Amino acid sequence: MPLPRRFHVEQPPEQLHMNIALGLSELCSILGIDGSPADDRTFAGIAPLDHAGPDDIAFFFRPEFAAAARTTRAGLVITSTALAEHLPTAVLRLFHPDPEEAMATLLEYLALSTKPQGGAIHHTASIAPSSTIAKSARIGAGTVIGEHVHIGDDVEIGAHVVIEDGVAIGERTVIESGAVIRSGTVIGKRCRIGSGAIIGSEGFGFIERNGRYRHLYHLGNVIIGDDVEVGANTCVDRGLLGATVIEDGVKIDNLVHIAHNVVIGEHTAIAAQAGIAGSTHVGKRNRIGGQAGLTGHISTCDDVTIGAQSGVSKSITQPGEYSGTPAVPLQRRLRSEAALRQLVELVPIIESLAHKFAPKPTDQLRDEQE
Repeated sequence: MPLPRRFHVEQPPEQLHMNIALGLSELCSILGIDGSPADDRTFAGIAPLDHAGPDDIAFFFRPEFAAAARTTRAGLVITSTALAEHLPTAVLRLFHPDPEEAMATLLEYLALSTKPQGGAIHHTASIAPSSTIAKSARIGAGTVIGEHVHIGDDVEIGAHVVIEDGVAIGERTVIESGAVIRSGTVIGKRCRIGSGAIIGSEGFGFIERNGRYRHLYHLGNVIIGDDVEVGANTCVDRGLLGATVIEDGVKIDNLVHIAHNVVIGEHTAIAAQAGIAGSTHVGKRNRIGGQAGLTGHISTCDDVTIGAQSGVSKSITQPGEYSGTPAVPLQRRLRSEAALRQLVELVPIIESLAHKFAPKPTDQLRDEQE
């Protein structure tokens, strides 16, 4: 299905470019900026500062982009008064107290304006008769929905999604193509589950007897709160007994593993390839860097930041930044690394002194004679 003329994508040699046909007065209205601009020109696209042309809108919200801002050819730059000095004089500016939030607002507006209105179920979808599907929900091609499933208002389910028995999905949640939602999972409102994600898979649970492993059947479920995002190919295992819980506002990147009976506190962010072992409780507003690992049956308090590739083997009871393997407070790790560098620099001096004061063969012979 072609995108509406208002917002379509074409592929120039250099980059993907968004065409929008958006007037300046309409843009001000979308962003909540007061006033009626004298020049109500129309802009044709949105682009990064260093690729924008005279008909494009660009955003400038970080000092790190100052070099690109100085040479930008954008027709309009949305920025703050503090950063405007870096822009060429000829560039039209639109001031916003938080230009990064303005970018998020505009992108959301454009994305939502392309969505089809009203409910629809593709004729190839398979839906069990005991399930309840809101009239405004959209179900993609080849999707399979099991028994006693409840799907709320304005839910969007992509192609080839599998939703097993007893799942509940709250209003305005998006399940992207190829995701698998296992039985008994509860997903809240306004969530997004990425393509290929598996929610409610069996946990890695075994008991060892006589040198052999026996599988433990996991009979719990996964409970996901409101406004949660789970990235592509991420796996969240169901509880052994009870639930694995992802609280409100949590953001999980692609390729993350959340093991059975883990609890992730609200508004925590977890970057790609991180792994959290079974029955660990992560506090509220934690930030976990890429490839970090947390062992099982520990906890972190609220407001903890764990650096990339860190290994957390013990509970963290004080807020702050932690890094390394085993993870320690960041400042302590930095001091240890500085001391180690100084120690390495001392090695040639120590070797020189050892050589200088090493006993000579004649000294050893004299000692033996005495």
